[in-house]
Amino acid sequence: MMSYQKGRLKFMVLWLLSESPKRGIDIIDDISKMTWGWWKPSPGSIYPLLSTLEKEGKIIRKDNGIYEITQKGIEEINDFLPPRYEGSLERGVEELESLVVFFEDMGKDKLIPYRDRLIKAKNRLERLIE
Repeated sequence: MMSYQKGRLKFMVLWLLSESPKRGIDIIDDISKMTWGWWKPSPGSIYPLLSTLEKEGKIIRKDNGIYEITQKGIEEINDFLPPRYEGSLERGVEELESLVVFFEDMGKDKLIPYRDRLIKAKNRLERLIE
């Protein structure tokens, strides 16, 4: 049972670091938030794990105390990570055009609840191309 707990914590730490670099305390806080406060790992479980992961080459600790995942760490959890977009800019524009057609097919009535969000996205795109 204990190794299952450690394996789960290891996976969560690597997954969190795959999202963004963090300090140890940030990892503790993020896990607590993810579990709605049901589980808050202790420093005595997080920091030794971070040390082990660093020795295994799965993470690195920068001079400022921030931990980052390495390619070796990503490979460890790669089967569990959502796919990252690896397309070209051309492919991204094509997908955006397809989404506009999808929204047109939905019709204005169905888009009304999403109006503010769509306007924000439109404004962000406009700022990028101005």
